[in-house]
Amino acid sequence: METALINQDWYLITKDVLTVLFALAGLIIAGLGLATWKKQIKGSKEFEAAHNLHFAMLKLREAIKHVRNPAIWPSESQRAGRFIKEKNPEKSDEELKKNEHAYVYEMRWQKITDAYTEAESYLLEAEALWGHEIMDLTKPLNKKVRELNINLNQNFAPKMQTKDLMAIDDVIYDKSSETEQDTFSAEVSKSIDTIADYLRKKIK
Repeated sequence: METALINQDWYLITKDVLTVLFALAGLIIAGLGLATWKKQIKGSKEFEAAHNLHFAMLKLREAIKHVRNPAIWPSESQRAGRFIKEKNPEKSDEELKKNEHAYVYEMRWQKITDAYTEAESYLLEAEALWGHEIMDLTKPLNKKVRELNINLNQNFAPKMQTKDLMAIDDVIYDKSSETEQDTFSAEVSKSIDTIADYLRKKIK
């Protein structure tokens, strides 16, 4: 009788121990699953952030190339006139005609503004994920955009000029050939490639 009670006690103890062990195993498995899920989510978020930022930088590169295009077609001049008229209804047709060349570049610059705004939003997300280093990597590209803006302003406002027209032309006009980029384009591409290399390392 006593042996039966002892066996019953061991059965109950063993049952309780197994229950606890199974519960712990369940918690461990759940914990590992949660960790894996969090890692997958983080990886997915980093991949998306890197992709979006890289794509925005490429759009900015194309916007810069668009602004520096030396060719201006009559249809683009007409669109620029309408663009400026919508922003400044008080401008006369005579004034629009007189400054149509400058207004073409003002209209073109809107593409840089749009691309820059998009890139800025993705940069904030990248900084939140990886720290301030990504912001430092964009400084050379920011510098090229400012340089282009300054040279455009100097081109259309001779009194502001601080360098000769040939040097200004080298910045505001894309002189790349099919086989070789001009200096300004090469520097823009190098800046974007540096950012792209950094992003690739973050999503490996």
